[in-house]
Amino acid sequence: MSGKLKALIAFAIFIVLLIVVAVSYYQNLGIISSGRNVAFVLLLILFLAGYSFIGTAKEGKTIPVRKIAAFDAIEEGIARSVELGKPVHFTLGYGPISTVNAPQYLAGLGVLGHVARLCAKYGAPLISTLGVPELIAAEEEIIRDAYYSGGKPELYNVTYNVRYLTDQQFAYASAVQATLHRENVGANIVVGPFWAESLIFMEAGAAIDAFQVAGTARETQIPFFVLAADYAFIGEEIFAAGAMASGDIETLASIRGQDFGKLISWILIVVGLILLPVGIKLAEYLVK
Repeated sequence: MSGKLKALIAFAIFIVLLIVVAVSYYQNLGIISSGRNVAFVLLLILFLAGYSFIGTAKEGKTIPVRKIAAFDAIEEGIARSVELGKPVHFTLGYGPISTVNAPQYLAGLGVLGHVARLCAKYGAPLISTLGVPELIAAEEEIIRDAYYSGGKPELYNVTYNVRYLTDQQFAYASAVQATLHRENVGANIVVGPFWAESLIFMEAGAAIDAFQVAGTARETQIPFFVLAADYAFIGEEIFAAGAMASGDIETLASIRGQDFGKLISWILIVVGLILLPVGIKLAEYLVK
């Protein structure tokens, strides 16, 4: 099935669903909860945009991605570690993988793959600590593949590279601190869901003068990473970084679709501000 045909099918589905929304709204059928008609239409638009961008990417067209300073800085940190003869440390964060943390873990694993490939390229030893037992096998495979495909199989040592610590939050935080100091790492890279341990890790890295790159989508911890790390992924930048690291064109395309949704939000905000002085409250119309 060609990309154009897929786009036409998606557009047809969108029109049908739009008609359903309109009929439901004007005939009070109750198909969609009151006040959510506009939200549903916007969701359909985002779906259509994401589907369209994914189809475009599959046809071989490049998805433009803005450079992220923290992503580029990872290579700098690893090169610095090699110059100093020190290992690189990476950790994914803490928390159950079956909750809203899951997307952050996936992004973190993507970044870990990028870090491991760079460590193989420069001949740097990599230490990955984690407090989530379900991800042990995934980390082992990612790091092993990176070293073997990079022509440095001798650098892979599963007991050295992947270190499961504990699933208890502050025991995990203490163990990571101890690892940073004991191994005297040259770069400390932390990407994933983080809680109260975020600043603990940054302080421990700063104490040994490690080059630090950090990122999380948990808004309560972002300020600590921005303040203490040399470079920080802010919020959903970790998802873009994970997609860039993995080279997954579908993920990159879906991120572009989300950006399209943000553009719509900004347009609605600007239009609402323009209409407000003349007594038209756009927000009231959007929730009817």
